[in-house]
Amino acid sequence: MLAVVMAAMIGAAQEKTVVVNMIDLVRYHPRREQDRKRMEDQEKEYQAQLDKKRNRFDELREGYEKLAKEARSPALSEKARNDLEEKVTQQRNVLAEFDNDLRKELQELQRKLAELDTALLRIVTDDIRDAVTKYAKDNKIAVIMDGSTLAYFDPKLDATDDVLKKMGVDPKVRKEAEAPAK
Repeated sequence: MLAVVMAAMIGAAQEKTVVVNMIDLVRYHPRREQDRKRMEDQEKEYQAQLDKKRNRFDELREGYEKLAKEARSPALSEKARNDLEEKVTQQRNVLAEFDNDLRKELQELQRKLAELDTALLRIVTDDIRDAVTKYAKDNKIAVIMDGSTLAYFDPKLDATDDVLKKMGVDPKVRKEAEAPAK
């Protein structure tokens, strides 16, 4: 019985464990720059849509303010004042509805951007998971842990550069980014 336990312990001790920095794998993934650009382009497109609507809102507000000023004119007859006040009320309602629609659209566009970012990140993380799995199988590694979440690990266990190579990324990029700026 003791021999079986000892054999199991020795077998477990011989299992290879390495560490990767998942943050760096995401940061230096070949798609991240392209994805960042795509997000910026989408955000600019959405901003242009919102700017057009804000300009229209400003035009409506200016019209409302002009109409409200006219309605306060002491030179108006009672009937003319009542007619203008009714138009002011209608314009205020249109303005309030437009403002509400603008806020909803802003929220919708923010949601769409967040969904796009999540979808792009999911593609990258799936690709990283595939590269990590392939690295583990090729090197007969039992466990690969995320070093960015560990309090300490021996730097000799860091296989981040090897996984970056599997993803087609030169590890020098990581080293250059970590080097202090001169």
